[in-house]
Amino acid sequence: MVRANRIIVRRNAAIGDSLCATVVADRLIELGYEVIWQTHPSIHCVIRRHPRISAVTELTCNPDVNLDGAYEKDPQRRRKHFHAMFFDAAQRQLNPMGINLGAAFNCRPSIRLSPQERTIAQTKFKDYSRPWVFICPRSDTYAARQVPDGIWAEAAAKIQGTKFWLGRHPGPAGIVDLKCQHLDNVIVWLSAADLLVSVDTGPLHLAAAMGVQVLGLGQSSSPECHLSDQRDFMTIEPKLDCLNCQENLCPKNPDVPPCQSFDPDFIAAWANAKLDGIRQEKVSAIISIYRPEVGTLNRCLECVLPQVDEVIVCRDMAGIEPVGVMKHPKIRYVLNPRFDQGYGKKANFAARQSNGKYLLMLNDDVFLDPNAVARMKDCMTPGVALVSNLLRYADGSIYYAGKRRAPGQMGWGHIDHRQRDCTIKEPIELENACGACAMVRRDAFYQIGGFNERIYLYAEDDMMSLDLRKAGWKLMFTPHSTGVHLEHQSTKKTGNIMDYVNASNRIFTEYYGAYLRHNINRIPGNFDY
Repeated sequence: MVRANRIIVRRNAAIGDSLCATVVADRLIELGYEVIWQTHPSIHCVIRRHPRISAVTELTCNPDVNLDGAYEKDPQRRRKHFHAMFFDAAQRQLNPMGINLGAAFNCRPSIRLSPQERTIAQTKFKDYSRPWVFICPRSDTYAARQVPDGIWAEAAAKIQGTKFWLGRHPGPAGIVDLKCQHLDNVIVWLSAADLLVSVDTGPLHLAAAMGVQVLGLGQSSSPECHLSDQRDFMTIEPKLDCLNCQENLCPKNPDVPPCQSFDPDFIAAWANAKLDGIRQEKVSAIISIYRPEVGTLNRCLECVLPQVDEVIVCRDMAGIEPVGVMKHPKIRYVLNPRFDQGYGKKANFAARQSNGKYLLMLNDDVFLDPNAVARMKDCMTPGVALVSNLLRYADGSIYYAGKRRAPGQMGWGHIDHRQRDCTIKEPIELENACGACAMVRRDAFYQIGGFNERIYLYAEDDMMSLDLRKAGWKLMFTPHSTGVHLEHQSTKKTGNIMDYVNASNRIFTEYYGAYLRHNINRIPGNFDY
């Protein structure tokens, strides 16, 4: 029985499994319950760093929710995400208690280190040249989650910066061997990484949970089914038709599974692309599409392509990539393998496929003027997370010139809407921003978990804006960066626009209605309520 709003949850090892299952604890805590976590003693150093679980114990009593075997026994485990399987298993046990977890949205396991621990990590590596690239070469248990040391040695020789070995066995020459023995040390050291390159194993989950950028290698177990789209990771895979088999012993070759054979140049190229995107302050345009008109999408691409370093165009299984769409080496078309994800989920999926330090969230019906991106980037000074710009309709009247909330109002309107002249003449800090064209700092985007997955369409920009400000970041608007916005080119094909608006506003009010009431006559508002 649940005692005084306290629930005991069990997931007995391994590292990634137990950490991934904490999304159930996160939801229970959101619902007002205290959570005690049961797991193997070797995992305690992980779970005790969870920001809100009240205690971690050994397997000393019967739990209220037992997640052992949750995914191992799920008949859809080759296709289903870990978070969904843990939620489903927990919900079956919580039903008799009258507790409803809801859908598995906004699931992103987190662990936190103390400032002292982060200082220890930075001090340990301060004499090594950056970037700091950590390599986790294999699972200690499963041959189907390993890459041979010779491949790692070849790849590491071509990856920039200093490489550090997280294997429990001696590392190859040219890689600094950290001689890992205790998980506590691995967690602290890994927090300092600029990039982790890893097979699907414990350190991959730890790095993602700490906000470290991850390049995951897909083999018999795919990071795509384990990590959250709200975390900064990318998966690379060999060209095989047997990946993500979820078998711990390879049916094709138990001794040398084919998925061990990665091209070291392939690993190095993607690792360097990740590192260069941050170090060289590159810009990645993120365009989420549903069923766009090819002419409109191509015009959008033609305008933005010369101004950015790469373009990621994303659709889900309900969308289409139109015939005749523009092809270019800088453009990558990615497919979210799920149906009807909505804007935010598609954008989160696309963002983590990108490499840029700055993410340009761009509607497919926005046509940027020359130098628009550069002028937005000029406003990305320290402390600024998001920059929006001046957008006009095709007839020259203003669509967006910043957002305004007047005293006594609970919402925002577009400044100078349908006017000809822009009132704001120089870059200015604002309370909220429009998402039709917005440049977002990558680390800020992942600090807040990207777009809130509960919102299907509309208000996701309001939510992101306030999430960023609540996290301590500034939002800027610049009138010097301009473009044309056609408006509603995708949503007019999906039903009644107001249905989406009303549903999204209800969710937004759940999160920030108190903020608006507290700040009804204070603009911009603060978060001391």
